[in-house]
Order: sequence, then C-alpha cells, then structure tokens
Amino acid sequence: MNQSKYIINEGIKEKSLMVIDELGEKLGEMDTEKALELAYSKNLDLVLFSKGEGKPVAKIVDYNKFMYESKKKAKESKKNQTVVKNKEIKVKPTIGDHDLNVRIENAKKWLNCGDRIRFVVLAYGRIGTKTELIDEIYLKFINALADHGVVQKPLKRISAVQYESIIIPNKK
Repeated sequence: MNQSKYIINEGIKEKSLMVIDELGEKLGEMDTEKALELAYSKNLDLVLFSKGEGKPVAKIVDYNKFMYESKKKAKESKKNQTVVKNKEIKVKPTIGDHDLNVRIENAKKWLNCGDRIRFVVLAYGRIGTKTELIDEIYLKFINALADHGVVQKPLKRISAVQYESIIIPNKK
C-alpha cells in the first residue's frame, strides 16, 4: 500500500482546524468533528495540509482526485526538467598528441549533447613541478574546444597531484 504524506478524515487528531471548502473559500476555524460532518455531507474527504506552528489547515476535497492530479503534476514537471550529466576526462601532462585528440573528440561529442566536462590533469612525481607542461596541455584542450564549450571554472590545483577545470556547452 502506498503511504501518503497527508492525513485524512478520522486520522486527523487535532481538536479544531482552519477549514477551506472544495471551491477554495475559507470557512474559518471549526471543530474537527463538525468539519468531518460537512465533508461527509458533500461526499468528500477532509485532508490535513499543514500542521505547522499556527492553526492546522484542512481542506475539503475528493482525496482520490486530488492525489491523481498531484501525481500528474509531478510527472509533468519531471518530464520538463533537463538532466545535466558530468563527464570526466583525465590526462597526464606527458600525454601524446593522438591520445589527446581522441579525448578532445569525445569532449566535443559530449558538449554537443549538453553534458559538462570535468577536465582533470594528474601530475605525479617530478612532473608535478613542471607547471608549463600542465598549462600547455590545458591550453591545447581548451583551444580545441573553443567552438563547442566555455570554461566555467579555469584550471586550478585541487591536490598535490591533481588539477581540475570545468567546461560547459556553449549556449545555443
């Protein structure tokens, strides 16, 4: 059975509530028993919406219809959202030109699909002291992607051996 976040009808334990009818009109403060009778007389349900600091608020609605519409709205909003994927490319400062070009082609495909690229340079040992090699690889990569993406976060040292940059797709 699907658990709901709403308390309905006899499940409401408060003694008095602020009540709203099915048309959205405020009926004011009312005893829970009286509000239940009113809801039942209209063949509807009493649903507790807020239990906050002030008076609890309940609304008289057709519960099944209300749940159906809220699920429908949630599904519709989920359909309209865009999911941004993060792809990662790791290189060493001594990477060969062909290997770098393969990674550049992959990055172009991903950027054209709307994904973000996390470009990581791993510089272990002595090579970590040669920042000119690290900058050279980074500039080659960025210049090759100039038509496809924009640097959101420039290359920055993250740890003793790792440098990182974020590239996002161009706005179309």
